This record gives sequence, structure tokens and C-alpha cells, in this order.
Amino acid sequence: MRLLEALILALLPIAATASTHWPYKRYVIPDITSDLHKHGKLEFADSEPPNHFIEWLRAAVQSDQSGTLQQPFRGDKIPRHVKNFEELWDHIQFPEALDNATHRPIFTHPTFPIPPTNQEALSIFADLGYTVDPLCTSDKTKWFYRTVDGSCNWMEVGNTAYGQFGAKRSRDYNQYSYQDGYNKPRDGPNPRAVSNAFFKRKQRLYYEHTPLLLGLIEFIMHDVTYSEDSTTEYIDVPVPPDEDTFPTNTTFRVWRTERVPGTGTSPSNPRENANQASTWLDVSSLYGSSTEVSRALRSFEKGQLLTSQGSFLPFNTMGLPMRTRPGVDLKSLFAGGDPRTNEDRIMLAVHTLLLRDHNRMCDLLAKQHPEYDDERIYQTVRLAMAAKFALIANSYQMAYWQTTGTDAMPWPRDDGFPLYRQMYGENALEINPAHLYPWPLVTKGGKPMVASAEMAVVYRFHEFIIPSFPLKDAKNNTMQEKSTFESALDSKGFIAAGLENILRGIVATDIPNFKSGVDESFRSAGKYRGSPFDIVTWSIVHEREQGLPTFNEYFRAYNSYDPAVVIPIRERFEDFSSDPEMVAHLKRLYTHPDEVDLVVGCQLEETNFPGTTVPSSALIISLFSLFGLGNSDRFSVGYSIMRCILVDKPWDCTPSNALDELFWDPKPTEHFPRARWLNTFWLNELDFQAHGTNLLWRLITENSGVDCLQKNPLFPYDPETNPILCSLPSASPNVPELILTAIEVILTLYKKHQGSFITFLVGLITLIGWIIYQFRTHPSGLPPALYGWPILGVALQFKSDPSGLLLKGMRKWRNVFGLKLANQIQYVVTSPADMQAIVDDSQYEVKFSLHEFLRSINSDLITGKTNFETDLHTRLMRNNLLDSEKLAGFAETAGNACNLFLSRQPLLEANEKEKHYDDLIDYLNRYITFVMSRCIVGPDSFDDEGLLKTFLKFNDDAINAMGLASLLPSPLRFIAGLSIQKDYKAIERVLVPAVGRRRSQQSSDVNFLNFILPVIDKDKDAADMLAIVVFGGLTNLQATMHSTFLDIINQPGLQDRILNSLGGAATRNLSSNRSSPWASLRSAAFESLRLSGPVTGPAREIMEDVPLPSDPSRHLPKGQAIALTAYYLHRQPSVWGADPDKYRWDRFIKEDPPIGSDRFVSWGLETPHMCPGRWFALQSIQIMVKALLEKYEFSQDRELSDSEKYRYSSGSVLRNPVGVKVLRRS
Repeated sequence: MRLLEALILALLPIAATASTHWPYKRYVIPDITSDLHKHGKLEFADSEPPNHFIEWLRAAVQSDQSGTLQQPFRGDKIPRHVKNFEELWDHIQFPEALDNATHRPIFTHPTFPIPPTNQEALSIFADLGYTVDPLCTSDKTKWFYRTVDGSCNWMEVGNTAYGQFGAKRSRDYNQYSYQDGYNKPRDGPNPRAVSNAFFKRKQRLYYEHTPLLLGLIEFIMHDVTYSEDSTTEYIDVPVPPDEDTFPTNTTFRVWRTERVPGTGTSPSNPRENANQASTWLDVSSLYGSSTEVSRALRSFEKGQLLTSQGSFLPFNTMGLPMRTRPGVDLKSLFAGGDPRTNEDRIMLAVHTLLLRDHNRMCDLLAKQHPEYDDERIYQTVRLAMAAKFALIANSYQMAYWQTTGTDAMPWPRDDGFPLYRQMYGENALEINPAHLYPWPLVTKGGKPMVASAEMAVVYRFHEFIIPSFPLKDAKNNTMQEKSTFESALDSKGFIAAGLENILRGIVATDIPNFKSGVDESFRSAGKYRGSPFDIVTWSIVHEREQGLPTFNEYFRAYNSYDPAVVIPIRERFEDFSSDPEMVAHLKRLYTHPDEVDLVVGCQLEETNFPGTTVPSSALIISLFSLFGLGNSDRFSVGYSIMRCILVDKPWDCTPSNALDELFWDPKPTEHFPRARWLNTFWLNELDFQAHGTNLLWRLITENSGVDCLQKNPLFPYDPETNPILCSLPSASPNVPELILTAIEVILTLYKKHQGSFITFLVGLITLIGWIIYQFRTHPSGLPPALYGWPILGVALQFKSDPSGLLLKGMRKWRNVFGLKLANQIQYVVTSPADMQAIVDDSQYEVKFSLHEFLRSINSDLITGKTNFETDLHTRLMRNNLLDSEKLAGFAETAGNACNLFLSRQPLLEANEKEKHYDDLIDYLNRYITFVMSRCIVGPDSFDDEGLLKTFLKFNDDAINAMGLASLLPSPLRFIAGLSIQKDYKAIERVLVPAVGRRRSQQSSDVNFLNFILPVIDKDKDAADMLAIVVFGGLTNLQATMHSTFLDIINQPGLQDRILNSLGGAATRNLSSNRSSPWASLRSAAFESLRLSGPVTGPAREIMEDVPLPSDPSRHLPKGQAIALTAYYLHRQPSVWGADPDKYRWDRFIKEDPPIGSDRFVSWGLETPHMCPGRWFALQSIQIMVKALLEKYEFSQDRELSDSEKYRYSSGSVLRNPVGVKVLRRS
């Protein structure tokens, strides 16, 4: 007990370090190639990051003239020494008693299904200033959580569809500029001619931003607006006579936007366009805006969203309507909440990060609240994700601020409201986050601001599009340059490129500035969705066909509201631009300034909005509108954070939604049962202490293998203003300090218990050893690894759950990582380049040795040292089992052995018609052993009962010996071979006499002993060789034959289908011919072989330090192992399509799998060491399964899902048992 006490007390500082939630310590390094351990310095060496939210609240309370903000705090102020939320709680001024006039009754939290709760809602929403619609309040799911389609966000009677999926898209000033007043597109010059004149890229002006800014623009716009194309109406745009890119007969066909049914019939009923996305910043691009899409993307387990292997977006096996182009199968694309999810890799990177962050936050919430069910976790985290994204959008809009010079954005710049202060000419005392919902400043005519038709067209910033960006490794080396356009709609290519490589490339690149023009790869694309494409022509056509106002028309309406920032009306063409060439184009194309298109006027704008780097007219339609719709949202993060200060008070607060509930923790007392206070954990999770400015850095580092990048990823790296910050929590503990603390604790205990000196000494030595092991400096330049415990590493976890351990590493690092398995680290590689290095070295094995790896896992104990060194058993199999004529002879032997076994050991006795078995695994093992023994040993003694049992025991003992290899030091390795030596002796007792008899006989029987006798003179050595070859057969067949047979009977109707296809099949015509009657069974066997691959393997020992081909900045160290993973590689959507983990028996009907390639590694890579018995194994499986199916019909107790079939252990794959009823076939 005292030893335990000493260890626990000594470990307290470690536990405290490990449990720290954000803000955690980050390290600053000089540049991305610097060694963190040599050059890293703490970002805040002597203090914690400042809490800007507390500082803002302190200032707001101090300047509050109404007294509303001051009321909750003692002395109507927040003292200077208060630095965090816990300290602030101590300064709440509780009243003597609750005010009964304002106190609400206590309501219970909903359970699912939720009963009507109209009374509760009416109490909470009594002060909104409008009548609440009963459609929203009668069901708590509609007001306590976001609805899927965005309805009931605005709950006013008759207007609950504001911002809803499918509702008509609003117009900023209710302007309809159709040529006929209600339907016909507004007239104007040729859109392609306009594109050529004003949008062609003439020069690339540098903009100090990274393409991540572009990705966020895309995601935001896809989040709030989407239009379906009409299927019947289109506008053809011929290229102009002076076209210099496309042939003169080229025509762009632009489909009109689908109208709201019934509109566009008269001037009093103009054409309206439906918004096929909810208009709120609710991350619907990830979650979907319809029930069908939303449910298809959910796992319905612990609130999480579906993922594919590697925590990527799920593949579209559910058939959601994703945008594609001819030749790209919908099911090969990722599924997302928005049809445009797959349109480029930058946006896909944002999607992937948000998906992973949702699932990560679900894990956090589930651990805090184990009583929450799936629905409650999902709905709460969905709100939290939208809140987090709104804060990210704050960082996004700050990226446009001018921060130097006389035009710099005034302070405060990071509270989310400087744009509105500029717009209305107010200061921070007048416009700040402290306001009630609904906020009059973001309503128009008493209605909330939502994404408008004008915003949907103008807020695209197409000039930011880059033609390509690099893939970067961890040392910032460019791996390859990838075309942005050509890499679109290629989910498999996205996975192959690697999220980390894409992210590093994104943040290491810059984008063009406004006035640069649009890149030709998007302005003059040869094919997009099957036809020529110009992104600018599309924008202009859509502006006109939707009847949007021209530039002057729009800003006349805008100026009529008397804003502080006025946009001058262009009376002359010269007012649009100071560039004579642009003015000449305007005069050539338009007849009057009032005709100039909205997007053209914004493109030519030369004055930036005050305090920003964005042209004024474009900003007003885009960012100003974005800010307005964000603050019109009832679930806005700003309203939630002020809920229990402005609406209610901390001592009596009722959450109006699940986000309020997340932010405001219950702190009930006897007199104040509804007291709540800010939840530090979730405020830190959403980075409130920094107004969300760290969230993009965290989004990347917490959800990918990228640990180091610039502080603000929206801007390029700068050593002074935007340094590289690294997240390395595991390296943060101060080892000497921890050891000294441990010593101090143990010495204190020693003084009290001097008689227990030995106990304390052991505790001290154990502790110091563990700390040094756990927190040692990781060798520079090596791939990351899962190290686990001292000595054992992760060997125990690998033995019990190897697939879980593998996926943990894949989620964290993906392409390569290590598993510390006691004496050796196995580096698992999945990159084709890394696997090719094994192939290239295979002839001489200078870098990677199979032989030495086999020695390390005790193969020499299994096969015997002499045989192991000569590799005779492998050469015998390679020389004989790859010969097609000899293989054909084995087919007849195997077939006869199957029939003999089934007659001797029937599943049904003669008088039985059916029988139930708890499982068939043991029976199948006996079946396989019997057939292998007959094929290898020959007709003499092969069926000796003791021999067959020993073969099975030898197989088990050999596998156990391999498992012990990494756990035993070299002097003790002989222990693993003791049971094997006993097995050899038992086998020899039966087979040595049989071998002797066989030498004196002549026989035409085909068996493997025929090949052994000419090369091995001693009968004992020949008997041992037979044991080794049988072991090889059993090891390969136990997983694959089990799976082939059990997969077939698991799928209803398949055994009859396979059996019917075998009509005319015989051992004499067993072949790989596609027309062969064996083709269906062969395909099924290959599919089972694909899915039953081991978690790690094949493997090699690393013979010298080898630079990693996929990342030359890292190397594989000598003495460790490199391993493939059939389990992971065989489930890659990039290779196997949208259903890689699903059993499809007919997958290989048309062609065999790519055996020996980096896509199919069950038998190894295409090297001289590829499995020599592969075709013998495949042939035997087919023969054994056919014999079983012909004799019996099988009916499982239940159909197993693909995830239920397998049980993995280190080095082996077993099938989970399932009950089976056996019936005799007539």
C-alpha cells in the first residue's frame, strides 16, 4: 500500500500536466524545418495566454450606462486581478432572494421522443418582441435544437420559413430587374466578351493570404446558399468574334436557376429562386439541410458522423446527389451535406477537418455526460460546431482588416463587430457583442438578414483561385504540384495525396489579390461537367437570369439607407475605373453606366472599405451580409454567451437552447436552484479567451497529423508577426522537475515510515525509469510511433486489439507510423513509394531482409536452424507448387481427400436430416488438416489420429512462439521453442517409419513427399520437412478457407448461387479461365482473401538506416521492422471503390485482384519472396468449399455484418463463431 501511495503521489504532477485542456503550451520554432527539441521555445514562457474575453467584459461592464451589465457583479465592476472565469464567479453579487416576478418555473430536460413543451417555450421566449408560432414551440426539438432545414430559427407566426431550406432566396432591397419585369433575363453584352474584357488575368498581384482563405470562402458560401439548375431552361452564350482561347464555334450552355414553382408569371408575381441550403451559419455543408441527407450522414452512435477508413468523409454509397461530371461515378465521391463537397481539394480539406472535429467533440461531450444518448450528443455538438465555425468566421473576416497605416481598422479588431462600427460610424461603446436577440441592427423591415441572391453571386472572390498548389512533406519539401481544376471531383486522389500533405501545401502558398483577374484554368476550362466552362460567364449569366439589379441600381437602394460608408453612383464610365483600357471596354460593351452589371462594377471598384483590404462595393454585398446573417441567428454564439447576463442573471438562468445549456453550467444552491455559471471547459474549447483567433490553428493540429504551422494559417509564415507554432503536449513535461517532485514526495513518506525503505526505493527507481522512458526526447528524423509502456510498448494492446491500435495510428499519422512491440518497433507503411522501396531492394535484401525478420519472430525455432539458414522448405515449395502441371495433380489428390473426410466425419449421421452446431470452426480446422496432410504426406499414415492432432497443435504452438518472440530477451528465446520440439518428436514417431516405407515403394500418387525424398536423405529430416510444409498450409488456409466458406453461407441465397455456377466443375477443369465453371467460387475466394488479411504483414527487418521515400526528411532506423498492412490497404476506397469493407462475392468475376501490387498484399509484394504456395492454397480452398456445399446446405442463426465477422490477434485473423444449422442436400 505504501509503495502504491508513493507512486500515486509522485505521479500527481504528471497527471496534472496530461489533463490540461486548451489553452495548452505551444512551442515557437524559427521555421518549419527547425528541430523542435533543439530550437523550440514556449509561446508563453512565464505566463498563461491573456483572457481577452474577460478583458472585454471588464471594459464593457465599466462603461455600461444602463446598468444591465453591471448588475450581476459586486460593486458593479470586475476587479483587475480577475483573470479567469472561475475567479469571476466569486465576484457575482447574489440578491437576497429570487424576484418572483421574473423567476421562471423549473423545467426538466427533454428526453427522446420529446412531449409537447409549449408552456416552457412561451415562458422563455416571452420577450422576443413578436408572437411565437405554435408550430415551433409545441415540440422542443424545434426550438431547443436547430432544425435540419433551418426552419423555426426565426419563430414569428407565419414567418418561420425565413432562412429555411427550399425557401425563396431574399433580395437585399427587393429589386427585380428582369427584362420583362418578371421572368426574362436582364439584357446585356455578351457575357464571355465581358469576361474577356474585365476578368482576364493580366498580372498576379500578391495578396498576403494563404489558399485556406479561399477554402473558407467556399465552405461559407456553400453553407448558406445553393441553387439547383433547371432541367429545361438554359441560356447559350456564343464566344465573341475576338475570342482568342476557344474555337469561334464554341458555345457555353448555362442552365438557368430553378424557379420556385408558380412564380415568374407576371410583374406582380416575379420569378423567384429557391435556396437549396439553410441560410444560417449552421455548418449544413457538413450536416445537410434535409432530413434525408442528414440521416444518411449520421452513424447514430455516440452522436458521431459517418467516416470512411482513415477518418475521411464517407463514400457516397448511399447515393446522395453529389455534383459530378461525365465518367465520375457518384458512389466514388465523398458524401457531404452539400452537393458541391468534392469540387476541389482545398474545400475537401476544410470538410475533413470539420468532420473530424465534430466526432472529436462528440467524444469530449460523451465522456463528460455518459448519460447523454446519441441524439442529444449529436444535436448539442452540432450547435457547438456552428458556434465554433462562427468564431472561425470572425478570424476569417479579420484576415481582411488593414492593420497598419492611417487606414488601419480601429481597435478593438477581434470582437467581431468592427465592420458594423465602420458601416454605421459608431464606436465600441455603441456596437459590441453585448446585445439582445433579436438585434435591430441586423433586421430589415423587422425580419432577419439571410443570404441574399446578390450575395450568392458577388461573394465568390474568384480572383483568389490558384491554378495549382504543392503537396508538402513535414520538412516543407515539395512532393508534387497539383492542378486545382484537374484534382476536382477525385476523392480517391484526395486520400492518396494525404490530408497532411495537402494542408501543409495550402498554408505554404499565397493567393492573388483583388484586381488580379481570374486564372485561365477556371476562366477558360476545356471541360467542366462535360462542356466548356468560364466561371465568370456563369456569374454574369446568373446575375441577369435571376433578375438582379445592375451596379448603379443596387447602390442607389443601398445609399438610400444613409450608411456612413456611401458608394458613389457611377454617372460616367470614367467613374468606374481610372484605367483607360477598362473605360474603353465599358464604352465598347455598354451604352450607359446604369447598364453595367453588378459583378463588373464590383470588379472595377478602386476604393477599399475603410479599415480593410477589400473593395468597398464587394465587401458590402459579401462580408457585411455575412455578418448580418450571423447575428440574425437565434443560435448565435454571441447571444448564448450573454444569455445569463443580459436576458437572465447567473443566479436565475434558464437556457433557451442546448448551446446556452453547454456554455452555462448548473450551480444550484438551496435558495437559487437555477443558478448557472460559465463552463470553462467549453469556453476554452471554443477559444473564447482569444475571441476564436486560435481556432484555425487548432482545427488543423487537433484533427490531422500536422503538428507545426504558422499561428494564423490564413497568412503566410513570418518569423516576427506569424511564427511557426508546434503542438507537442507529450514533450511538454519537465522531466527533471517531475523526478525531483517524486523524490520529495517519497522522502517525505520515508520520514514517516522509516521501516519501509526498500518499498520507497523500489518505488523511486520504478518511477524514474518510467518517466525517463515515457518522456524521453524522441529521436530526430524518425516517423512517429505508439510507444506505450516501458519494455512491453503496445505489445499487449496489439495482441488483444491490433486493428484498433492500427486505426489509432492511421487516424493520427496515416502514411507511416511505428508500433513499439516490446523488443522491436514495427513501422507500418501504406504509401506506394515506401512499398516500392521494398520491391526494389528485394533481389539482394541490402536494406530490408525477410530472412532476418523471420529470425526475429522465432521462425528458426519453428523450422529448425539448419533448414532456416538454407531456406530449403521455401525452395521446395517454390519449385513445385508454382508448376501448373504439378498443381493440377494436387487438385485430384485434394478432391479425393475431401470426399474421404466428409464420409468419415460427416456433419450429419445417416439417420439425421438436420443438426445445429454452435459453430463450425473446429470442424473446419480438422477438415483442412486432413486434406493438407493427405496432399503433403501422401497416402501412408496421413490420417493417423494422433498425427492430425499434433499437426493442429504444432500450428498453434508455432503461432504462439512468434507471438513470444518480441517479449523474450535473446538468451530466453529457447523457451518459445520447447513445445515445438515436443511436437516434432510426436510427428517423427509416426512419419519417420512412413518415410522409410515410402523410399522403398514406387507410387503414381501426387503428394509433396515426392519432392522431398530426392533432396533429403535422412528420414527424420524428411519427416520434419513434412511438418513444416503442413504448418505452412494450415497457417495460410485457416483464415482464408474459413472466410471463403463462412462468407458464402453468411449471405442469404449465395451458397445456392455458387453451387449452381459449379455445374460441370471438376478437379480436371479447375482453372483461372473466366468461362470456367469455377469462376464464381474463385472470385468469392479472392474476396474473402482480401478481407481476411492480417493487421500487419508482410514485414521485413531494416538492415540499415533508410530514408523514407514518401518523406525523405525522415528515415527508418536500422534494427527495426517495416511492415505492410493487408487489413488497411485492402479497405482503401481509393482502390476498392465506395464499399471497400463490404463483402462482394462477384468483385473479381471479370479479373483477378492486382496480386503482388501495393493494392493487394495478402501473398506479399511482387518479389522473389512472394508466397510460394499461393496457387496451391487458392486451388485447395475452392475444392474444399465445393465439396461441402455439394453435400450440405447451411443456415446461420443470424447474418453477420462485415464488422462482426473477424477477431484479430497479433499475427492471426480468426472468425467469430456463429451458430449454424446443417441440412442434407437431396
